[in-house]
Amino acid sequence: MAVKTVGIMSPGDMGSGVGGVLKRNGLTVLTALDGRSEDTRERATEQGIEDVGSLDDLVKASDLILSILVPSEARSFAQDVAEAIVRTDADVAVADCNAISPATGIKIDEIITAAGGRFIDAGIIGGSPRTGAVPRIYASGEHASVLAELDGKGIKVPVLNGPVGRASGLKMCYAAITKGTAALYASTLMTAKSLGLYEDLIREMQGSQASTLAAMDGVKSISARAFRWIGEMEEIAATFEDAGATPKIHLGAAETFQQIADSSIGHERVGTVDRDRTLEQTIEQLLVPAKPG
Repeated sequence: MAVKTVGIMSPGDMGSGVGGVLKRNGLTVLTALDGRSEDTRERATEQGIEDVGSLDDLVKASDLILSILVPSEARSFAQDVAEAIVRTDADVAVADCNAISPATGIKIDEIITAAGGRFIDAGIIGGSPRTGAVPRIYASGEHASVLAELDGKGIKVPVLNGPVGRASGLKMCYAAITKGTAALYASTLMTAKSLGLYEDLIREMQGSQASTLAAMDGVKSISARAFRWIGEMEEIAATFEDAGATPKIHLGAAETFQQIADSSIGHERVGTVDRDRTLEQTIEQLLVPAKPG
């Protein structure tokens, strides 16, 4: 099929970035903003993404829907889309681009397929086009070629041969390293600070692990992403367990991100992070719980 109209749910940092770059590459890009926040509406407007209002209208108007949400919303959104497909008798493909385990992807495939939709297992690796990045959206499953039509339109779409679960599995393995390491960096620095050893650790790292210390600088903006990574770590843990590996490493990472999300700066988002804050100042604030209310 020829993909001319793409529906994006939801136009957050990544979703709006992908939608915007597809729009600039000649596609019609739509979203459904009924009940969404003002920030979400502003991001959609900024990227030229058109609001059609309801999910039913989005399903009817789109050739392909990209689900780009926090992992905890992936399955419920799939159910909502499936119900909309049944109500409208729409002929639409649905790509789940969320950070979910292969097992969760298979369940979502069953939901979409039972409703008459065509499901694509997908996994995003890389930054948002909002920052100039060109993310790779890996695709697998019977209908992966539909998503592949977007390749070269501001994103890359490598297709993995094989069934649903391969793309999401690759994303899980990749994020296990990148975001799992971020959790390790943050929790280690927070522990060193609590023990009064922060300066000593930094001094030793400067002398023996300079490249690792440079990578640790990314913890300065981790407050803006931790809330999204809690569910992702839980999905990674489930993936590892299903593969016969321990889930405990990434369940611990999920707890670290929860602590960060509940900290005094856990409310920050990509556009509101204090860029002038030092790494040490960040760690100090991560150790302070947010005030109630």
